[in-house]
Amino acid sequence: MGICGTGKSSVAGLLAARTGRGFVEADDHHSAEAIARMARGEALTDDDRWGWLDRVAQAALAEGRPTAIACSALKRAYRDRLSETLGEIDVIHLDGARDLVARRMADRAGHFMPVSLIDSQLSALEPPAGARVLRLDIDQPLDALVAQAVEFTTPERPSA
Repeated sequence: MGICGTGKSSVAGLLAARTGRGFVEADDHHSAEAIARMARGEALTDDDRWGWLDRVAQAALAEGRPTAIACSALKRAYRDRLSETLGEIDVIHLDGARDLVARRMADRAGHFMPVSLIDSQLSALEPPAGARVLRLDIDQPLDALVAQAVEFTTPERPSA
């Protein structure tokens, strides 16, 4: 989990590949309307996100095995919503400096999320806490992030 541009898809995809987990890309479960709104630079509201989170959780359940989920899950209520369906989850919080995230987002092509939404995501972010949370600073190489994620995750639990 983390704000846009922190590498959630890359880390979760490699975590899944290295551990034999399923993989769910939460962006694939946004409605067309939500994607259009974000592409226009409009932040989503909590009400916009509930159905999306439910679709993400159902997709993870459909994998039939522990699953790595690339999902912003910015607020505790969002993570709780996922847990209502999935049970206890391991949370890997990808975090980093705003300027690094902005550079990464400016360099990526073909994604609907504009750099202009970074501040709204930072404003909504409620950093997770607890025993099943790992915070990773994204200024590390991808392989180092994935290695730490693999070491941290519990084999039988979903990871977001």
